[in-house]
Order: sequence, then structure tokens, then C-alpha cells
Amino acid sequence: MAFVASTGVLNSFDIGTGNREDLLDIITNISPMDTLMLSGLEKVPANNIIHEWLTDTLASFGNPDAVNPNLEVQAVAEGSDANFTALVPRKRLCNNTHIIRRTFDVSDTQRDINTAGIRDEYVYQLRKASMELARFIEFAIMFSQQQFQVAQGNAVGAAPRKMEGLYQYASDNDPTCATTLGLGSSEVGTVTTVTGTSPTSCLDECNLNAHLELMWQKGAMTDTMWAPSPQKRSLSNLTLNPNSNVRYNINVADKTFINTVDHIQTDFGTLRVFLHRYQKSSRVFLAEVNKIRIAVLRPVLAVELAKLGSSTKGMVEWEGTLEVLAPNAIGYITGLCTGVTGCP
Repeated sequence: MAFVASTGVLNSFDIGTGNREDLLDIITNISPMDTLMLSGLEKVPANNIIHEWLTDTLASFGNPDAVNPNLEVQAVAEGSDANFTALVPRKRLCNNTHIIRRTFDVSDTQRDINTAGIRDEYVYQLRKASMELARFIEFAIMFSQQQFQVAQGNAVGAAPRKMEGLYQYASDNDPTCATTLGLGSSEVGTVTTVTGTSPTSCLDECNLNAHLELMWQKGAMTDTMWAPSPQKRSLSNLTLNPNSNVRYNINVADKTFINTVDHIQTDFGTLRVFLHRYQKSSRVFLAEVNKIRIAVLRPVLAVELAKLGSSTKGMVEWEGTLEVLAPNAIGYITGLCTGVTGCP
């Protein structure tokens, strides 16, 4: 007896929109949230839109490379009268406070709809805006250039206040503020531009130590490096170079292959190395980290704004600035190749 297939089976595509959707009750977002500067730097209060601090230096002890260093040795004759030299006044540096804001507006209807993955659209957008705000602050810390606001905020074409970021302090080290005095060559940051082509332009021990030496000569005890992914990988792959002096301290009984560098011991101190996605791919930023602080005038505040209709408006806002206590304690290496040394 032959089997005859049924042609009257009711299929899912026959029902179509009559079936309930299979929607997972979670929301996936893998956007990076690491904000190392904002999270790791010391926070201090700011009390005005112009934040100021003082710097000072010690008199030179002499030049060890002079033809006759003995001529620069300090000494006075017994019984002599005191002679006085002009004192060097302290120098005042400053930075503008910088306002960063995120806003959102959710309809009241949407707040009452049975949504997937969240209970309240407004609360979800508030959390999302807060995370976005942190990323915007981190980016401004690195790249912002000082700008003054000269008109009321709602005026047409009014430019907002902007702080001077780390790259600006490291490069020109002279914020355009009326109360800022010029800095001497030993008081400014250190910028090293690597020339040539790969591999001579790649981040290696020679380039790094040469830069650290220049910072050390200015008094900086450099202890931290922030590196983008190409430069972090270059550091981690230095052991693949047969001419490299990099060594790992690993227990021989630990059968784990480790190929990463998070600390570097150099002649000029031990560096902590952080993978930082906010750096230029051809640069690494270095600093004596306790000389960099974030001055906060208004901490992050979430505000529900006045209703103008059937929606709920929200805003998260922060105001603060960057404080570089000693510009000669920061610097960066630029012009680095973005290929990875030791890799095909």
C-alpha cells in the first residue's frame, strides 16, 4: 500500500503574523567603556570657571658637562658678607572648565509599552547617556584645545568653553590665559618625534629610553604609559626580536605562555603600561601620573527636565577641567609605525 503525504498540514508560514515573536529579553551592547584617565586620575575640586595653580623651580646646581665643572661649584669665603641674587617668581598656570552634556527625550507612550530587555525606556536611556558622557570626557582630556566662551550660551554662533587637553599641555605648554607666564625650556613637556621607516620608526627600547631620559633630565619621574593597540603590541612583541633585552620574570614551573608587557623596568624607573583606546595610533603618552589631576566644578548630575508635552526629557552633565601641576612631567612619542614589530 503506497503512502500518500498529507497536503493539508498547517505550517508556520501559513500562520505568519499570527505567531508570537521569539525576542530575547536582553539587550547586548559591547561598545567599550574603559575610561582609564577619568577613572584613574586623582580628583580635586574646582571653584571657578578659570582653574589656576602655581609652579616653581629650583636654581640650577651647575652643568656637569661644562668644560670645567669646578667653576660652577657653589662656595663662599669665610667671613664674607652675604650677596643676593634676584629671586625667580612662581608661575601661574590655568585651564578653563569644560561642560559636557548628553540629553535624551522619551515619549510617555514608550515608557508604558511592554519592552524587551528593559523595564523603563527612560531609565535605560539615562544609563546609556551616562556611559556616553564618560567616554566623551575621556576623549576631551586627551584632545581638547583651550577655547573661551565670549557670548551667552543661547546666542547664535556662541562657542563653548573648552579646556586644554593633555596633548596641548605636552606640546605647547602655554595655555592662552592672561595670567599664565611663559615657561622655560626645562619646564615644558617632552615630545619625541621618531623619524625613518619601519622598523627604525617602531616603538623599541632605544626610542623609549631616549624619551624617558629627556623627561628625567627635566625632573620627571615617569611612571605611567598609555599606549594604543599597535604600540602596546609592539612592546609585547619585543621579545621576538633577537636583539631585544626584554626579559620576563616567569616561574619555570608555571606552564603558561605569557606575551604581554604591563610593567617595564628601565634605567629611569618602572613604567606601568595601559592599553588605551583614546590615543593616536602612532603615539604613546607618558607621565608622572601624580602630576595630573581632574578638577571637578560640577560632578556628573542627572536631571529630569521640565515637561513640554507627553514625553520625559532628561540630561546628564559634567563640568570640570584638567590640572597639569608640572607640564614637564608629561610627554609623548609620536611618528611611530603602526605595524607590529616582530609580526609578519
